[in-house]
Amino acid sequence: MVREQVYRQKKYEAKLTGDVVKARFDALKEVMAEQTSARFGELASIEDAVKKEILEPAGVPSIQIPFYLNVARELYSKSRTFTGETLKNEAHAIANKWVGRGLQKELVNKILQKFGVPPLP
Repeated sequence: MVREQVYRQKKYEAKLTGDVVKARFDALKEVMAEQTSARFGELASIEDAVKKEILEPAGVPSIQIPFYLNVARELYSKSRTFTGETLKNEAHAIANKWVGRGLQKELVNKILQKFGVPPLP
C-alpha cells in the first residue's frame, strides 16, 4: 500500500524533532566516530598514494589535483560496495565522467589500476 503525501510529511516532521534527533546521535555517536575514524585513515592513505605516486610525478598542476582525488574518492566508495564486473562497470562510468570533464585519460587509468580495475580502452 502506498502512503499518502500528508502521512509521509507528518512522519518526516516527527523524525526531525530536536529531542528525537539528539537521542539518535547520542546513541550512535561512539559507533559512528569509530567507523569514520577507520575509513578516514584508509581514504587519507589512498589520497596520499595517488597524489605522490601518480599525480606529482606527472606534473599535475596543484589546482587540478582535487579533481583527480575526487576520482580516487569515488572509486574508494564503489570498491567498498562492489567487486568484480560490477566494480569495473561502476569504475569505468566514474572514469568516463571525469575524462569527459577534462581530466587526462592516462592519469585516470593509473588511478583505476591502483584500485585493481582495468584501464579504459
